[in-house]
Amino acid sequence: TDMVTTINVPVVGSAEFVRGDFFMEWGISDMLSTIEARIFVKKTIGELLFDGYEDTVMDIGSSLDSDDDYFEEEDEVEKDPNKVPMDKFGWFYKRNGTSWSDGDLSMHTGVDDMSLLGKIASWNKRTRTDAFPGDCGLVRGSSDGLFPPGLTSSTDSISIYSTDLCRPLHFTRSTTQDVHGIPVQKFDLAASNFANSSVCAENACYNNNIPSGVQNVTQCKMESPAFVSRPHFHLADPFYKDQFQYGVHAKEGAHDSSFWVEPKSSIPLKVEMRLQLNVLLRKVEGIEYLFKNLPEVMFPVFWFDSVATLPEHMAGSLNMLVMLPNIMQACGIFSVVSSFIIFFLVILCKYKESQTKKEKLSQDRYESSILKNMDYNYKKVPVSESVK
Repeated sequence: TDMVTTINVPVVGSAEFVRGDFFMEWGISDMLSTIEARIFVKKTIGELLFDGYEDTVMDIGSSLDSDDDYFEEEDEVEKDPNKVPMDKFGWFYKRNGTSWSDGDLSMHTGVDDMSLLGKIASWNKRTRTDAFPGDCGLVRGSSDGLFPPGLTSSTDSISIYSTDLCRPLHFTRSTTQDVHGIPVQKFDLAASNFANSSVCAENACYNNNIPSGVQNVTQCKMESPAFVSRPHFHLADPFYKDQFQYGVHAKEGAHDSSFWVEPKSSIPLKVEMRLQLNVLLRKVEGIEYLFKNLPEVMFPVFWFDSVATLPEHMAGSLNMLVMLPNIMQACGIFSVVSSFIIFFLVILCKYKESQTKKEKLSQDRYESSILKNMDYNYKKVPVSESVK
C-alpha cells in the first residue's frame, strides 16, 4: 500500500512509439494535452508491480487498434506468449505465479547426448528472436540453469538464456566457495554482458548505441523504452551515475549476480540475480506537450534482489549424491581387491593341498621301498646230528 512516484510508462511509451512520424507525433501531443497526462505518476507498489492500474492512454490505444486482442483470462493469454495483457498497466501484471510470459521453451533432455542436457533448443518454436540482428538474435545457452554433469568443473564460463531480455547472460568462473559444507564453484555475471561495442566488439549487434553498461531491450517482446543494467548502474559508464545528484551508489557484491554450482553434478546450490530496469527519457520534437524540451535521462525505475539457496536440510542428500560416485568407485575397488585376495588364497590353499598330497605320496613310496628291500627269502636249515 506504500505510495511511489515513478515514470508514467504508458505516456513515455506512446511518445517513443510514434517517434519520427510527424502526424502521429502531432496526434499524440494533442491527446496527451487533452487528458492532461504527466511524465510521473503516483501509485501503490501493488499497482505498479502485480495488481496493475487502469490508464487512459492504454484505453485509447486499445480502442484505436481493432486488430489487437486484449485478453481477460490467463488461459487465453497463454495462446500467444508474445501478447501482453493491456487492460491495465503493471510491470508484472498477470505474471505472478504463471509461466505464459516466458513463452514456449524447448530444451534438450540429454537422452541422446548427455552433453546437451539443459541446452535450449527453441523459444516459441523458433531458434532466433527478432529483437536483435545477426548472432545476437540466436536462441542459445542453458534453459533455467540446467547443465550437464561435470560441465562446470571443466569450463570457465556458462550461459543462461533470459526470455525477459531476449538474450543469453554469460557468467564467468571466479572463486571456490561452499554452501552448507558442500564445495561449489562460483560464476559471476560477466562484465561484458551489457557493454557496448566500444568495450566489447561482439556486442555490436545488441544495438547498445549508448554509454556502456546498459542493455537495450526496447525490441524484446513489445516495443518500449526499456533498458536493463546492474543495480545502481554498477560497472556501467560513470555517465549514468553523474545524471543524479544523490541516490545512486553502486556497491560490489551487493549489486552483483552469480551462480554457485556444485562442479561434479553441475547443480546450482545458490543463485543471486540482481538487475535494474530503466526507462530512457528523451525529447520528441513533434510532441510539444511534455516532450518538447525534455532532457535525456536514463531513469532507474526499480531493481530486484532475488536469492535462492539450497535448504540446509537437503544438503545431506545432495552431499550423498555427490559422494555416491566415489562411494561406488571405492566399493568397486574393494570388490576387485577382495576378489584378488580370495583368488590368491584359493590358489594358495590348492597349492598347499597339492604339496601335502605330493609329500604324503612320496612318504608312502619311501616306506613301500623300505618294506620291499626287507623282503628276504628264508630257507629251512637242516639240523645236524651232532647238535642233537
